[in-house]
Amino acid sequence: ELDRKQLYVEALRCDRDDANAYGSLGDELAAGETVKLHDGRELVNKQLYVEALRCNRNLGGAYNNLSCMLVAGEIVRLDDGRELNKKQLFLEALRCDRDHGTAYNNLSTELTANETIRLLDGRELDKKQLYV
Repeated sequence: ELDRKQLYVEALRCDRDDANAYGSLGDELAAGETVKLHDGRELVNKQLYVEALRCNRNLGGAYNNLSCMLVAGEIVRLDDGRELNKKQLFLEALRCDRDHGTAYNNLSTELTANETIRLLDGRELDKKQLYV
């Protein structure tokens, strides 16, 4: 019997561009854990989220989860050449899903007490407003 990880790996064997399978597989892995795909690649969560975004640039959850994997000051390069930090990834998550409550909360934790941030839809919010 296949476990959840193995099922996602099998889904990717059938469809190498299944964004949801990459993202869900990333959700299943523990920090530092790798998974071997049928094409021979061994990937960690961050790489799986980048693959999910290669397949679908509008997956708010993948941006949010990828950002959560980064350490302070770390930058991730997406397949389209963009290099984004934690805040920028959370902003992308909110671009994809304006109602992504977790992304608002996570973005607020990246701001200092008096800092504001302009969302990609033009709204400017402070730390407290992001919690609402």
